[in-house]
Amino acid sequence: MALPDAVGTLPSASHPPRAGPHPRRLAARAGWGLTELVVGLRWVALGLGVVRMLLGARTRAETAGACTLAAYALVRTLWPLRLDAGSSAERRSRRPVSRAVLEVLAELALSAVVVALTGATRSPFDVSLAAATFVVGLRVAPVALGAGAVAGVAAVVAGGVTGALGHPSASRDVERLVVLAAVAFLGSYSDWLLRTGRQERGSELQRLRSLGEVNSLLLELHAKAASLPASLNLKGAVTNTVSRLRELLGPDVVVLLLRDLAAEEERGRWQVTVAEGAFVPTDLGDDDLPPALRETMRSLGPLRRSQLGGEGVSPESCSGLYVPLWARGTLIGLMAVERLAGSGQFADGDLDIVESVARHAGLAIDNARWFRRLRILGAEEERGRIARELHDRLGQALAYVALSLDRLALECPRRAGTEAGRAAFAAELDQLAADVRRTAGEVRMKLSDLRFELGDEALEAALAGLLSRVQSRSGIQTSLRCEGRHHLPPLTEREVARIAQEAIHNAERHSGATRIDVRLRADGDDAVLEVVDDGRGIEATAPLRRDAYGILGMRERADAIGASLGIVSPPGKGTTVRLRVAGR
Repeated sequence: MALPDAVGTLPSASHPPRAGPHPRRLAARAGWGLTELVVGLRWVALGLGVVRMLLGARTRAETAGACTLAAYALVRTLWPLRLDAGSSAERRSRRPVSRAVLEVLAELALSAVVVALTGATRSPFDVSLAAATFVVGLRVAPVALGAGAVAGVAAVVAGGVTGALGHPSASRDVERLVVLAAVAFLGSYSDWLLRTGRQERGSELQRLRSLGEVNSLLLELHAKAASLPASLNLKGAVTNTVSRLRELLGPDVVVLLLRDLAAEEERGRWQVTVAEGAFVPTDLGDDDLPPALRETMRSLGPLRRSQLGGEGVSPESCSGLYVPLWARGTLIGLMAVERLAGSGQFADGDLDIVESVARHAGLAIDNARWFRRLRILGAEEERGRIARELHDRLGQALAYVALSLDRLALECPRRAGTEAGRAAFAAELDQLAADVRRTAGEVRMKLSDLRFELGDEALEAALAGLLSRVQSRSGIQTSLRCEGRHHLPPLTEREVARIAQEAIHNAERHSGATRIDVRLRADGDDAVLEVVDDGRGIEATAPLRRDAYGILGMRERADAIGASLGIVSPPGKGTTVRLRVAGR
Protein backbone atom coordinates (compact mmCIF):
# COMPACT_ATOMS: atom_id res chain seq x y z
CA MET A 1 0.00 0.00 0.00
CA ALA A 2 1.58 3.23 -1.09
CA LEU A 3 1.63 6.26 1.06
CA PRO A 4 -1.40 8.41 0.38
CA ASP A 5 -0.51 11.23 -1.91
CA ALA A 6 -2.26 13.80 0.19
CA VAL A 7 -4.61 14.40 3.02
CA GLY A 8 -7.41 16.86 3.41
CA THR A 9 -9.15 18.12 6.51
CA LEU A 10 -7.47 17.16 9.74
CA PRO A 11 -9.25 15.65 12.71
CA SER A 12 -7.40 18.12 14.87
CA ALA A 13 -9.19 20.94 13.11
CA SER A 14 -12.65 19.66 12.36
CA HIS A 15 -13.03 16.50 14.40
CA PRO A 16 -10.66 16.65 17.34
CA PRO A 17 -10.11 13.39 19.20
CA ARG A 18 -12.56 13.19 22.04
CA ALA A 19 -10.54 13.40 25.20
CA GLY A 20 -11.60 11.43 28.24
CA PRO A 21 -12.42 12.98 31.58
CA HIS A 22 -9.61 14.71 33.34
CA PRO A 23 -7.99 12.56 36.06
CA ARG A 24 -8.84 15.15 38.71
CA ARG A 25 -12.46 15.10 37.55
CA LEU A 26 -12.44 11.32 37.74
CA ALA A 27 -11.24 11.54 41.33
CA ALA A 28 -14.05 13.94 42.14
CA ARG A 29 -16.60 11.55 40.66
CA ALA A 30 -15.22 8.64 42.66
CA GLY A 31 -15.12 10.83 45.77
CA TRP A 32 -18.76 11.84 45.50
CA GLY A 33 -19.82 8.19 45.14
CA LEU A 34 -17.95 7.21 48.31
CA THR A 35 -19.28 10.22 50.20
CA GLU A 36 -22.86 9.31 49.35
CA LEU A 37 -22.17 5.73 50.43
CA VAL A 38 -20.97 6.90 53.86
CA VAL A 39 -23.98 9.23 54.27
CA GLY A 40 -26.34 6.37 53.52
CA LEU A 41 -24.41 4.05 55.84
CA ARG A 42 -24.82 6.50 58.73
CA TRP A 43 -28.58 6.71 58.27
CA VAL A 44 -28.99 2.93 57.91
CA ALA A 45 -26.97 2.33 61.10
CA LEU A 46 -29.00 4.98 62.94
CA GLY A 47 -32.26 3.45 61.69
CA LEU A 48 -31.26 -0.01 62.96
CA GLY A 49 -30.35 1.50 66.33
CA VAL A 50 -33.68 3.30 66.62
CA VAL A 51 -35.60 0.11 65.77
CA ARG A 52 -33.67 -1.83 68.40
CA MET A 53 -34.31 0.94 70.92
CA LEU A 54 -38.06 0.96 70.23
CA LEU A 55 -38.27 -2.83 70.50
CA GLY A 56 -36.49 -2.81 73.86
CA ALA A 57 -36.87 -1.02 77.17
CA ARG A 58 -36.35 2.53 75.96
CA THR A 59 -34.48 4.85 78.34
CA ARG A 60 -33.84 8.58 78.38
CA ALA A 61 -30.15 7.99 77.66
CA GLU A 62 -31.03 5.98 74.56
CA THR A 63 -33.43 8.69 73.36
CA ALA A 64 -30.78 11.35 73.91
CA GLY A 65 -28.21 9.21 72.11
CA ALA A 66 -30.55 8.70 69.14
CA CYS A 67 -31.18 12.44 68.91
CA THR A 68 -27.44 13.16 69.10
CA LEU A 69 -26.58 10.68 66.33
CA ALA A 70 -29.49 11.94 64.20
CA ALA A 71 -28.32 15.53 64.55
CA TYR A 72 -24.77 14.56 63.58
CA ALA A 73 -26.01 12.51 60.59
CA LEU A 74 -28.11 15.49 59.45
CA VAL A 75 -25.12 17.84 59.68
CA ARG A 76 -22.93 15.43 57.74
CA THR A 77 -25.64 15.01 55.12
CA LEU A 78 -25.77 18.76 54.53
CA TRP A 79 -21.99 19.25 54.87
CA PRO A 80 -20.50 15.81 54.15
CA LEU A 81 -16.92 14.74 54.56
CA ARG A 82 -15.05 14.72 51.25
CA LEU A 83 -13.87 11.10 51.09
CA ASP A 84 -12.30 11.21 47.62
CA ALA A 85 -10.48 8.19 46.20
CA GLY A 86 -7.41 10.15 45.14
CA SER A 87 -3.84 9.64 46.19
CA SER A 88 -2.51 10.92 49.46
CA ALA A 89 -0.79 13.77 47.63
CA GLU A 90 -4.11 14.79 46.07
CA ARG A 91 -5.77 14.64 49.46
CA ARG A 92 -3.20 16.94 50.95
CA SER A 93 -3.69 19.38 48.08
CA ARG A 94 -7.40 19.65 48.93
CA ARG A 95 -7.42 19.54 52.74
CA PRO A 96 -4.76 18.92 55.38
CA VAL A 97 -4.55 15.26 56.37
CA SER A 98 -4.51 16.12 60.09
CA ARG A 99 -7.87 17.89 59.84
CA ALA A 100 -9.42 15.03 57.90
CA VAL A 101 -8.19 12.48 60.47
CA LEU A 102 -9.50 14.62 63.32
CA GLU A 103 -12.93 14.79 61.68
CA VAL A 104 -13.32 11.01 61.36
CA LEU A 105 -11.84 10.42 64.83
CA ALA A 106 -14.30 12.92 66.28
CA GLU A 107 -17.16 10.96 64.69
CA LEU A 108 -15.73 7.74 66.13
CA ALA A 109 -15.42 9.33 69.60
CA LEU A 110 -19.00 10.65 69.45
CA SER A 111 -20.34 7.23 68.53
CA ALA A 112 -18.25 5.57 71.23
CA VAL A 113 -19.55 7.97 73.89
CA VAL A 114 -23.17 7.36 72.85
CA VAL A 115 -22.63 3.60 72.96
CA ALA A 116 -20.96 3.83 76.39
CA LEU A 117 -23.81 5.94 77.84
CA THR A 118 -26.53 3.69 76.42
CA GLY A 119 -25.46 0.36 77.82
CA ALA A 120 -22.01 -0.32 76.31
CA THR A 121 -22.19 -3.94 75.13
CA ARG A 122 -25.99 -3.83 75.33
CA SER A 123 -26.30 -0.50 73.48
CA PRO A 124 -28.68 -0.46 70.51
CA PHE A 125 -26.32 1.91 68.69
CA ASP A 126 -23.30 -0.38 68.33
CA VAL A 127 -23.98 -0.50 64.54
CA SER A 128 -23.41 3.30 64.42
CA LEU A 129 -20.07 2.71 66.15
CA ALA A 130 -19.18 0.13 63.46
CA ALA A 131 -20.16 2.62 60.72
CA ALA A 132 -17.95 5.30 62.28
CA THR A 133 -15.10 2.78 62.45
CA PHE A 134 -15.54 2.05 58.73
CA VAL A 135 -15.25 5.78 57.98
CA VAL A 136 -12.05 5.93 60.07
CA GLY A 137 -10.62 3.17 57.90
CA LEU A 138 -11.22 5.34 54.83
CA ARG A 139 -9.04 8.11 56.21
CA VAL A 140 -6.46 6.61 58.55
CA ALA A 141 -3.48 4.66 57.28
CA PRO A 142 -3.57 0.86 57.79
CA VAL A 143 -0.43 1.02 59.96
CA ALA A 144 -2.10 3.46 62.34
CA LEU A 145 -5.25 1.32 62.39
CA GLY A 146 -3.22 -1.76 63.27
CA ALA A 147 -1.31 0.05 65.98
CA GLY A 148 -4.55 1.37 67.52
CA ALA A 149 -6.20 -2.05 67.44
CA VAL A 150 -3.18 -3.73 69.08
CA ALA A 151 -3.01 -1.00 71.74
CA GLY A 152 -6.75 -1.35 72.55
CA VAL A 153 -6.62 -5.12 72.80
CA ALA A 154 -3.50 -4.94 74.96
CA ALA A 155 -5.19 -2.45 77.31
CA VAL A 156 -8.28 -4.65 77.72
CA VAL A 157 -6.16 -7.77 78.26
CA ALA A 158 -4.07 -5.92 80.86
CA GLY A 159 -7.27 -4.82 82.64
CA GLY A 160 -8.51 -8.40 82.74
CA VAL A 161 -5.17 -9.73 84.03
CA THR A 162 -4.90 -7.09 86.78
CA GLY A 163 -8.53 -7.53 87.82
CA ALA A 164 -9.62 -4.04 86.83
CA LEU A 165 -12.06 -5.69 84.40
CA GLY A 166 -13.93 -8.90 84.95
CA HIS A 167 -12.89 -11.79 82.80
CA PRO A 168 -16.27 -12.09 81.00
CA SER A 169 -16.36 -8.33 80.37
CA ALA A 170 -12.76 -8.29 79.16
CA SER A 171 -13.43 -11.20 76.81
CA ARG A 172 -16.45 -9.44 75.28
CA ASP A 173 -14.48 -6.20 74.92
CA VAL A 174 -11.65 -8.00 73.12
CA GLU A 175 -14.16 -9.53 70.71
CA ARG A 176 -15.75 -6.14 70.05
CA LEU A 177 -12.36 -4.51 69.43
CA VAL A 178 -11.35 -7.24 67.00
CA VAL A 179 -14.64 -6.85 65.09
CA LEU A 180 -14.28 -3.06 64.99
CA ALA A 181 -10.68 -3.39 63.78
CA ALA A 182 -11.85 -5.71 60.99
CA VAL A 183 -14.48 -3.16 59.97
CA ALA A 184 -11.84 -0.41 59.95
CA PHE A 185 -9.53 -2.50 57.76
CA LEU A 186 -12.48 -3.20 55.46
CA GLY A 187 -12.88 0.56 55.04
CA SER A 188 -9.16 0.94 54.33
CA TYR A 189 -9.30 -1.87 51.78
CA SER A 190 -12.31 -0.26 50.09
CA ASP A 191 -10.40 3.01 49.83
CA TRP A 192 -7.43 1.18 48.27
CA LEU A 193 -9.68 -0.55 45.71
CA LEU A 194 -11.24 2.77 44.69
CA ARG A 195 -7.86 4.46 44.32
CA THR A 196 -6.45 1.56 42.31
CA GLY A 197 -9.46 1.54 39.97
CA ARG A 198 -9.22 5.28 39.46
CA GLN A 199 -5.50 5.08 38.68
CA GLU A 200 -6.00 2.26 36.17
CA ARG A 201 -8.85 4.08 34.50
CA GLY A 202 -6.86 7.30 34.43
CA SER A 203 -3.87 5.48 32.89
CA GLU A 204 -6.07 3.93 30.21
CA LEU A 205 -7.67 7.27 29.39
CA GLN A 206 -4.26 8.90 29.22
CA ARG A 207 -3.02 6.17 26.86
CA LEU A 208 -6.04 6.63 24.59
CA ARG A 209 -5.60 10.40 24.68
CA SER A 210 -1.92 10.02 23.75
CA LEU A 211 -2.84 7.74 20.83
CA GLY A 212 -5.31 10.35 19.61
CA GLU A 213 -2.68 13.07 19.83
CA VAL A 214 -0.15 10.92 17.94
CA ASN A 215 -2.72 10.21 15.23
CA SER A 216 -3.47 13.93 14.88
CA LEU A 217 0.24 14.75 14.66
CA LEU A 218 0.80 12.11 11.98
CA LEU A 219 -2.12 13.40 9.94
CA GLU A 220 -0.88 16.96 10.31
CA LEU A 221 2.61 15.91 9.21
CA HIS A 222 1.10 14.13 6.22
CA ALA A 223 -0.86 17.25 5.30
CA LYS A 224 2.21 19.45 5.52
CA ALA A 225 4.19 16.99 3.43
CA ALA A 226 1.53 17.07 0.72
CA SER A 227 1.06 20.83 0.71
CA LEU A 228 4.77 21.66 0.78
CA PRO A 229 6.42 19.06 -1.45
CA ALA A 230 9.43 21.26 -2.24
CA SER A 231 10.45 21.41 1.40
CA LEU A 232 10.62 17.60 1.49
CA ASN A 233 12.65 17.19 -1.66
CA LEU A 234 16.32 16.47 -1.01
CA LYS A 235 17.57 17.96 -4.24
CA GLY A 236 15.53 21.10 -3.67
CA ALA A 237 16.74 21.46 -0.08
CA VAL A 238 20.39 21.09 -1.13
CA THR A 239 20.01 23.48 -4.06
CA ASN A 240 18.38 26.11 -1.88
CA THR A 241 21.15 25.79 0.70
CA VAL A 242 23.92 26.21 -1.86
CA SER A 243 22.14 29.15 -3.53
CA ARG A 244 21.74 30.83 -0.16
CA LEU A 245 25.42 30.41 0.64
CA ARG A 246 26.51 31.83 -2.73
CA GLU A 247 24.16 34.78 -2.34
CA LEU A 248 25.31 35.70 1.16
CA LEU A 249 29.00 34.76 1.19
CA GLY A 250 30.23 34.57 -2.41
CA PRO A 251 32.52 31.54 -1.86
CA ASP A 252 34.78 29.86 -4.39
CA VAL A 253 34.33 26.36 -2.96
CA VAL A 254 31.14 24.81 -1.53
CA VAL A 255 31.13 21.22 -0.29
CA LEU A 256 28.27 19.41 1.43
CA LEU A 257 28.71 15.94 2.93
CA LEU A 258 25.82 13.86 4.32
CA ARG A 259 26.06 10.82 6.54
CA ASP A 260 25.27 7.68 4.57
CA LEU A 261 21.87 6.38 5.74
CA ALA A 262 22.30 3.19 3.74
CA ALA A 263 25.41 2.31 5.75
CA GLU A 264 24.31 3.32 9.24
CA GLU A 265 26.06 0.39 10.84
CA GLU A 266 29.37 1.35 9.24
CA ARG A 267 31.19 3.96 11.23
CA GLY A 268 31.82 7.30 9.59
CA ARG A 269 30.70 6.92 5.97
CA TRP A 270 29.92 10.17 4.18
CA GLN A 271 28.25 10.90 0.84
CA VAL A 272 29.51 13.95 -1.05
CA THR A 273 26.27 15.61 -2.16
CA VAL A 274 27.74 18.92 -3.40
CA ALA A 275 31.33 19.60 -4.48
CA GLU A 276 31.62 22.91 -6.36
CA GLY A 277 35.05 24.40 -6.96
CA ALA A 278 36.97 21.36 -5.72
CA PHE A 279 37.40 17.69 -6.52
CA VAL A 280 36.19 15.39 -3.73
CA PRO A 281 35.62 11.61 -3.93
CA THR A 282 31.96 10.62 -3.85
CA ASP A 283 32.34 8.44 -0.76
CA LEU A 284 34.52 9.25 2.25
CA GLY A 285 35.29 7.80 5.64
CA ASP A 286 36.14 9.75 8.78
CA ASP A 287 39.84 9.28 8.18
CA ASP A 288 39.52 10.46 4.58
CA LEU A 289 38.12 13.87 5.52
CA PRO A 290 40.33 16.95 5.16
CA PRO A 291 41.75 18.09 8.53
CA ALA A 292 39.41 21.09 8.73
CA LEU A 293 36.30 18.94 8.23
CA ARG A 294 37.60 16.31 10.62
CA GLU A 295 37.92 18.97 13.30
CA THR A 296 34.42 20.23 12.46
CA MET A 297 33.01 16.72 12.89
CA ARG A 298 34.26 16.66 16.49
CA SER A 299 33.03 20.17 17.29
CA LEU A 300 29.58 21.29 18.35
CA GLY A 301 29.54 24.52 16.39
CA PRO A 302 30.99 26.28 13.32
CA LEU A 303 34.69 26.95 12.79
CA ARG A 304 36.53 29.70 10.91
CA ARG A 305 40.03 29.08 9.61
CA SER A 306 41.97 32.10 8.30
CA GLN A 307 45.15 30.24 7.35
CA LEU A 308 44.35 26.81 5.97
CA GLY A 309 47.79 25.82 4.78
CA GLY A 310 46.47 22.97 2.64
CA GLU A 311 44.15 21.61 5.36
CA GLY A 312 40.97 22.67 3.60
CA VAL A 313 38.91 20.86 1.00
CA SER A 314 40.74 22.59 -1.85
CA PRO A 315 44.56 22.85 -1.63
CA GLU A 316 44.38 26.40 -3.10
CA SER A 317 41.94 27.73 -0.45
CA CYS A 318 43.28 30.19 2.08
CA SER A 319 40.20 30.84 4.23
CA GLY A 320 37.22 28.68 5.12
CA LEU A 321 34.06 28.33 7.17
CA TYR A 322 33.12 24.86 8.39
CA VAL A 323 29.91 23.91 10.14
CA PRO A 324 28.31 20.64 11.28
CA LEU A 325 24.71 19.99 10.27
CA TRP A 326 22.61 18.85 13.19
CA ALA A 327 19.01 17.63 13.19
CA ARG A 328 17.13 16.22 16.19
CA GLY A 329 20.31 15.88 18.21
CA THR A 330 22.14 13.87 15.52
CA LEU A 331 25.04 14.91 13.27
CA ILE A 332 23.73 14.37 9.73
CA GLY A 333 26.26 16.27 7.62
CA LEU A 334 29.21 18.63 7.24
CA MET A 335 29.39 21.81 5.20
CA ALA A 336 32.49 23.65 3.99
CA VAL A 337 32.66 27.11 2.41
CA GLU A 338 36.09 28.31 1.24
CA ARG A 339 37.69 31.18 -0.63
CA LEU A 340 40.82 31.16 -2.72
CA ALA A 341 43.82 33.40 -2.08
CA GLY A 342 42.65 36.27 -4.27
CA SER A 343 39.08 36.41 -2.91
CA GLY A 344 39.74 37.75 0.57
CA GLN A 345 39.20 36.41 4.05
CA PHE A 346 35.94 35.53 5.73
CA ALA A 347 34.92 37.95 8.51
CA ASP A 348 33.63 37.08 11.97
CA GLY A 349 30.10 38.02 10.91
CA ASP A 350 30.24 35.44 8.14
CA LEU A 351 30.47 32.75 10.80
CA ASP A 352 27.04 33.74 12.14
CA ILE A 353 25.62 33.69 8.62
CA VAL A 354 26.83 30.20 7.80
CA GLU A 355 25.63 28.95 11.20
CA SER A 356 22.15 30.33 10.56
CA VAL A 357 22.02 28.76 7.11
CA ALA A 358 23.24 25.43 8.47
CA ARG A 359 20.65 25.41 11.24
CA HIS A 360 17.77 25.54 8.76
CA ALA A 361 19.51 23.40 6.16
CA GLY A 362 20.13 20.55 8.61
CA LEU A 363 16.48 20.21 9.49
CA ALA A 364 15.30 20.60 5.88
CA ILE A 365 17.76 18.01 4.58
CA ASP A 366 16.96 15.56 7.35
CA ASN A 367 13.21 15.94 6.72
CA ALA A 368 13.76 15.36 3.01
CA ARG A 369 15.85 12.23 3.57
CA TRP A 370 13.37 10.70 6.01
CA PHE A 371 10.47 11.52 3.73
CA ARG A 372 12.33 9.86 0.86
CA ARG A 373 12.75 6.73 2.96
CA LEU A 374 9.03 6.73 3.73
CA ARG A 375 8.24 7.05 0.04
CA ILE A 376 10.60 4.14 -0.71
CA LEU A 377 8.79 2.00 1.86
CA GLY A 378 5.48 2.99 0.30
CA ALA A 379 6.80 2.19 -3.16
CA GLU A 380 7.90 -1.25 -1.94
CA GLU A 381 4.40 -1.90 -0.63
CA GLU A 382 2.95 -0.79 -3.97
CA ARG A 383 5.35 -3.01 -5.89
CA GLY A 384 4.28 -5.94 -3.75
CA ARG A 385 0.63 -5.24 -4.51
CA ILE A 386 1.34 -5.00 -8.24
CA ALA A 387 3.29 -8.28 -8.07
CA ARG A 388 0.29 -9.98 -6.45
CA GLU A 389 -2.01 -8.57 -9.12
CA LEU A 390 0.22 -9.78 -11.95
CA HIS A 391 0.68 -13.18 -10.34
CA ASP A 392 -3.05 -13.69 -9.85
CA ARG A 393 -4.08 -12.73 -13.40
CA LEU A 394 -1.14 -12.58 -15.80
CA GLY A 395 0.87 -15.38 -14.18
CA GLN A 396 -1.95 -17.90 -14.38
CA ALA A 397 -2.78 -16.95 -17.97
CA LEU A 398 0.83 -17.31 -19.11
CA ALA A 399 1.17 -20.62 -17.29
CA TYR A 400 -1.90 -21.89 -19.15
CA VAL A 401 -0.41 -20.75 -22.48
CA ALA A 402 2.92 -22.45 -21.72
CA LEU A 403 1.25 -25.77 -20.80
CA SER A 404 -0.89 -25.64 -23.93
CA LEU A 405 2.14 -25.03 -26.13
CA ASP A 406 3.98 -27.95 -24.54
CA ARG A 407 1.01 -30.24 -25.13
CA LEU A 408 0.64 -29.15 -28.76
CA ALA A 409 4.35 -29.64 -29.39
CA LEU A 410 4.07 -33.25 -28.19
CA GLU A 411 0.96 -33.95 -30.24
CA CYS A 412 2.14 -32.24 -33.44
CA PRO A 413 3.82 -35.32 -35.07
CA ARG A 414 0.80 -37.51 -34.42
CA ARG A 415 -1.79 -35.02 -35.70
CA ALA A 416 0.15 -33.84 -38.76
CA GLY A 417 -0.47 -37.16 -40.56
CA THR A 418 -4.19 -36.62 -41.20
CA GLU A 419 -6.30 -33.80 -42.57
CA ALA A 420 -8.62 -33.89 -39.56
CA GLY A 421 -5.68 -33.77 -37.19
CA ARG A 422 -4.20 -30.75 -38.95
CA ALA A 423 -7.57 -28.96 -38.83
CA ALA A 424 -7.99 -29.65 -35.11
CA PHE A 425 -4.41 -28.57 -34.50
CA ALA A 426 -5.01 -25.29 -36.35
CA ALA A 427 -8.23 -24.69 -34.37
CA GLU A 428 -6.39 -25.13 -31.06
CA LEU A 429 -3.66 -22.78 -32.21
CA ASP A 430 -6.29 -20.17 -33.10
CA GLN A 431 -7.86 -20.56 -29.67
CA LEU A 432 -4.46 -20.23 -28.04
CA ALA A 433 -3.72 -17.07 -30.03
CA ALA A 434 -7.08 -15.65 -28.89
CA ASP A 435 -6.17 -16.44 -25.28
CA VAL A 436 -2.83 -14.67 -25.71
CA ARG A 437 -4.55 -11.61 -27.20
CA ARG A 438 -7.05 -11.58 -24.32
CA THR A 439 -4.22 -11.80 -21.81
CA ALA A 440 -2.40 -8.94 -23.51
CA GLY A 441 -5.60 -6.91 -23.35
CA GLU A 442 -5.91 -7.62 -19.63
CA VAL A 443 -2.31 -6.50 -19.13
CA ARG A 444 -3.05 -3.23 -20.96
CA MET A 445 -6.16 -2.73 -18.84
CA LYS A 446 -4.19 -3.47 -15.67
CA LEU A 447 -1.48 -0.99 -16.62
CA SER A 448 -4.17 1.61 -17.31
CA ASP A 449 -5.63 1.00 -13.86
CA LEU A 450 -2.22 1.20 -12.21
CA ARG A 451 -1.63 4.54 -13.92
CA PHE A 452 -5.04 5.75 -12.74
CA GLU A 453 -4.41 9.37 -11.75
CA LEU A 454 -6.55 12.47 -11.99
CA GLY A 455 -3.93 14.82 -13.38
CA ASP A 456 -5.78 17.60 -15.16
CA GLU A 457 -8.78 15.31 -15.66
CA ALA A 458 -11.95 15.96 -13.65
CA LEU A 459 -13.03 13.37 -11.10
CA GLU A 460 -16.19 12.60 -13.06
CA ALA A 461 -14.27 11.94 -16.28
CA ALA A 462 -11.72 9.74 -14.48
CA LEU A 463 -14.46 7.60 -12.93
CA ALA A 464 -16.27 7.34 -16.27
CA GLY A 465 -13.11 6.06 -17.97
CA LEU A 466 -12.51 3.53 -15.22
CA LEU A 467 -16.06 2.17 -15.43
CA SER A 468 -15.78 1.96 -19.21
CA ARG A 469 -12.68 -0.21 -18.96
CA VAL A 470 -14.34 -2.45 -16.35
CA GLN A 471 -17.38 -2.94 -18.59
CA SER A 472 -15.20 -3.69 -21.63
CA ARG A 473 -13.14 -6.40 -20.01
CA SER A 474 -15.71 -8.05 -17.72
CA GLY A 475 -19.09 -7.42 -19.36
CA ILE A 476 -20.46 -5.98 -16.11
CA GLN A 477 -22.98 -3.20 -16.74
CA THR A 478 -21.89 0.08 -15.15
CA SER A 479 -23.43 3.48 -14.56
CA LEU A 480 -22.21 6.79 -13.15
CA ARG A 481 -24.38 9.54 -11.71
CA CYS A 482 -22.83 12.78 -10.48
CA GLU A 483 -24.54 15.62 -8.65
CA GLY A 484 -23.35 18.96 -7.32
CA ARG A 485 -20.41 21.02 -8.46
CA HIS A 486 -17.88 18.16 -8.20
CA HIS A 487 -15.12 20.49 -7.01
CA LEU A 488 -13.26 19.03 -4.05
CA PRO A 489 -9.85 20.15 -2.78
CA PRO A 490 -7.24 18.51 -5.06
CA LEU A 491 -5.68 16.45 -2.28
CA THR A 492 -9.05 15.13 -1.12
CA GLU A 493 -10.26 14.49 -4.67
CA ARG A 494 -7.26 12.28 -5.38
CA GLU A 495 -7.95 10.06 -2.38
CA VAL A 496 -11.67 9.85 -3.23
CA ALA A 497 -10.75 8.67 -6.72
CA ARG A 498 -8.43 5.98 -5.33
CA ILE A 499 -11.09 4.73 -2.92
CA ALA A 500 -13.63 4.57 -5.76
CA GLN A 501 -11.16 2.64 -7.91
CA GLU A 502 -10.52 0.08 -5.18
CA ALA A 503 -14.24 -0.39 -4.46
CA ILE A 504 -15.01 -0.89 -8.17
CA HIS A 505 -12.18 -3.40 -8.58
CA ASN A 506 -13.33 -5.36 -5.53
CA ALA A 507 -16.84 -5.57 -7.00
CA GLU A 508 -15.43 -6.68 -10.34
CA ARG A 509 -13.16 -9.41 -8.95
CA HIS A 510 -14.95 -10.89 -5.98
CA SER A 511 -18.68 -10.11 -5.98
CA GLY A 512 -19.92 -11.95 -9.05
CA ALA A 513 -21.99 -8.86 -9.82
CA THR A 514 -23.73 -8.13 -13.10
CA ARG A 515 -24.05 -4.40 -12.43
CA ILE A 516 -22.02 -1.70 -10.68
CA ASP A 517 -23.53 1.73 -10.01
CA VAL A 518 -21.43 4.68 -8.85
CA ARG A 519 -23.03 7.80 -7.38
CA LEU A 520 -21.06 10.91 -6.50
CA ARG A 521 -22.39 14.04 -4.84
CA ALA A 522 -19.73 16.67 -4.29
CA ASP A 523 -20.26 20.27 -3.29
CA GLY A 524 -17.33 22.35 -2.10
CA ASP A 525 -15.53 20.51 0.68
CA ASP A 526 -18.36 17.98 1.26
CA ALA A 527 -18.81 14.80 -0.74
CA VAL A 528 -20.61 11.46 -0.65
CA LEU A 529 -19.42 8.58 -2.83
CA GLU A 530 -21.38 5.34 -3.20
CA VAL A 531 -20.31 2.22 -5.11
CA VAL A 532 -23.17 -0.29 -5.29
CA ASP A 533 -23.11 -3.77 -6.86
CA ASP A 534 -25.69 -6.57 -7.08
CA GLY A 535 -23.27 -9.37 -6.24
CA ARG A 536 -23.30 -12.09 -3.62
CA GLY A 537 -22.35 -9.77 -0.74
CA ILE A 538 -20.04 -10.52 2.16
CA GLU A 539 -21.05 -12.84 4.97
CA ALA A 540 -20.73 -11.22 8.39
CA THR A 541 -18.92 -14.29 9.74
CA ALA A 542 -16.64 -14.72 6.73
CA PRO A 543 -12.94 -14.45 7.68
CA LEU A 544 -10.96 -11.66 6.08
CA ARG A 545 -8.65 -13.04 3.41
CA ARG A 546 -4.94 -12.76 4.10
CA ASP A 547 -4.51 -10.85 0.84
CA ALA A 548 -7.51 -8.53 1.40
CA TYR A 549 -5.46 -5.36 1.32
CA GLY A 550 -8.09 -3.44 -0.68
CA ILE A 551 -10.50 -2.78 2.18
CA LEU A 552 -7.65 -1.93 4.53
CA GLY A 553 -6.25 0.47 1.97
CA MET A 554 -9.63 2.19 1.54
CA ARG A 555 -9.94 2.66 5.30
CA GLU A 556 -6.43 4.09 5.52
CA ARG A 557 -7.12 6.55 2.72
CA ALA A 558 -10.43 7.57 4.31
CA ASP A 559 -8.71 8.17 7.66
CA ALA A 560 -6.03 10.22 5.91
CA ILE A 561 -8.59 12.76 4.67
CA GLY A 562 -10.73 12.71 7.79
CA ALA A 563 -13.60 10.90 6.04
CA SER A 564 -15.87 8.09 7.22
CA LEU A 565 -16.09 4.82 5.28
CA GLY A 566 -18.96 2.37 5.65
CA ILE A 567 -19.51 -1.01 3.98
CA VAL A 568 -23.00 -2.54 3.98
CA SER A 569 -23.15 -6.07 2.58
CA PRO A 570 -26.10 -8.34 3.47
CA PRO A 571 -25.39 -11.85 2.11
CA GLY A 572 -26.85 -12.36 -1.34
CA LYS A 573 -28.02 -8.75 -1.68
CA GLY A 574 -24.97 -6.98 -3.00
CA THR A 575 -22.51 -4.58 -1.40
CA THR A 576 -22.62 -0.82 -0.87
CA VAL A 577 -19.45 1.14 -0.15
CA ARG A 578 -20.23 4.62 1.12
CA LEU A 579 -17.59 7.31 1.67
CA ARG A 580 -18.58 10.55 3.38
CA VAL A 581 -16.23 13.54 3.36
CA ALA A 582 -17.22 16.39 5.68
CA GLY A 583 -15.70 19.82 5.15
CA ARG A 584 -14.29 22.01 7.87
